[in-house]
Amino acid sequence: MFQGFQFPKTILIWFEAHPGSAGWMQAIVAGIAIVAVYLAATIPVRAEAKAREAERRLRAWGLALLLIPKIIILKGEIESCIESGTIYDAPVQVPTSLISKTDQLYLLGEIGGRLLQAIGMVNGVAAQTRRYQAVAISNGVPILGKAAAGMPIWQNNLATLRLCLMNLDEVIRKIQT
Repeated sequence: MFQGFQFPKTILIWFEAHPGSAGWMQAIVAGIAIVAVYLAATIPVRAEAKAREAERRLRAWGLALLLIPKIIILKGEIESCIESGTIYDAPVQVPTSLISKTDQLYLLGEIGGRLLQAIGMVNGVAAQTRRYQAVAISNGVPILGKAAAGMPIWQNNLATLRLCLMNLDEVIRKIQT
């Protein structure tokens, strides 16, 4: 079937016999070369981006595993404050080990934002409670005449802490899934 067919020689003869086909062949080969160079140049970049994303996910997962016990402890303190606390009790404090990780919460994405919001809520409630206690407690003893003024503040604090609990529940749920 292919007797007498000499591949390079036959192709060259065909191109010489058809003017203009060489120009088309050069254009096609140049296009293929451009695509090949583009792919060759972007393969390492895509691989590096993929590796960075995998590393970011691992760091986020590791951070979540470190934070979950602290979040559960904070949630328990908030729940006990809501159930049996008063405006005269010491405010709930965010664990320092959790505060020290706030600059890394961006790794968690939306979960980190919710956790940061919950930390801000707890700190806001603590600041508001301390401001009230500064004028309503004298020598460690509550001034009973100031108790009525503290009730709206305490109700606001309780509402804020309940919202904070919702955020913490959502954070825990998303970390566990």
